[in-house]
Amino acid sequence: MTQLSDAPRSDAAADAAQLLSRIGYAALALATPSAATLSSRAMFVLFPVGVALLLVAATLDPVAGVGARLRALVASPVAWAAVALFAWAALSLLWTPFPIPGAQRLLKIAMTALAATAVIVTARDHLRATDLYLFPIGVLILMVTIFALWFAEQQTLEPDAGRIDAGGIAMAMLLFPAMGGLAARGRNGYARTLMLLGLVYAFAIGSAPITAALLAGIAVLSFAVSDLERTMRDVGRAAVALVLAAPLLLALSPTLAHLIFHARLGALGAPYPAIAAAASLVLHDLPRLVTGHGVDTVVRGVDAGLLPTMTPRVGLFEIWYELGILGALAAAASVWFGFRAIGRAAPRLAPYLAATFAADLTLAFLSEGFAQMTWITLLAIGGIALGAAARSQYRTTRPSAAGLARF
Repeated sequence: MTQLSDAPRSDAAADAAQLLSRIGYAALALATPSAATLSSRAMFVLFPVGVALLLVAATLDPVAGVGARLRALVASPVAWAAVALFAWAALSLLWTPFPIPGAQRLLKIAMTALAATAVIVTARDHLRATDLYLFPIGVLILMVTIFALWFAEQQTLEPDAGRIDAGGIAMAMLLFPAMGGLAARGRNGYARTLMLLGLVYAFAIGSAPITAALLAGIAVLSFAVSDLERTMRDVGRAAVALVLAAPLLLALSPTLAHLIFHARLGALGAPYPAIAAAASLVLHDLPRLVTGHGVDTVVRGVDAGLLPTMTPRVGLFEIWYELGILGALAAAASVWFGFRAIGRAAPRLAPYLAATFAADLTLAFLSEGFAQMTWITLLAIGGIALGAAARSQYRTTRPSAAGLARF
């Protein structure tokens, strides 16, 4: 009697899943970072396409343990802190002057976060090196793109110089995840080379937030390599203190400007006028420090002329002005639990997780806000890259014939 076997069918499904996975990672790692530099619209097309391909691949060839990963995620304090922050932001739609745009913004953030989480949770174990190396290759392609834009600007062929800064932001956010993928495979020399190239590009671009983000990530990386637990504790405390003390620092800034510079804060050069505007907005209505003015108030308020044009559009100010002290407490809890969770990650990958978190927080403090979906999408891609590194094979060298002979 002839027996039918489904092994060929399973092999075909696995091969199709591997092909789709390769294309999906290529879309996210190779094309999306450069697309973020050249055209935000192209980025918002490539990201869902890459995510969809990876999820279809996971459906064709499911991995074991997805349920356990979901239970671990649900039991994570950082997940609950992030949910609390999102829930409070959703509740603030009741008193925001812009409820419909605010709801659309929250929906976009939620969809992006859920898409990245689904990809990370369903990623297969023992990711191939050829898939993992796509992320550092993508960062190199991004550097080439930035150089091409600079060359075009020198030839007066590219009038939008802001695209170079956008590429620098993408580089600062994806550099450490790419380095983590190289380190996960034992390619530490390549990781250091990529880091040096990133520093060169940051200084050449001349953007203070980009340079500060890379330097913060490198500092945290160097300390985490030597003492991970203590570094996560100390850096977590410092970040939480900055989040919670922001109104106090703003209240003291005019006095400090008078003592140090003998001038009003708004009369100084950039970025001091933005700090002066933030101090005035946060402190003129102290009761609203409790609840905030509602989600999406900063960007929409500036565009509508309700807020000064110098109002900073950065994540730290948006948290306080839009969500108040309750939102700041939830954000601080997310930061604290995030750094503590990194301390329990794989020792080889944890320092790069910490460096990524530090660089992204620095950008949230200095230049990037939650209304910028390009930034949110890059955060999601960085998380997917680190998730891929965590699922990769850590053995990078084959045993020698002499070693095998002993067994």
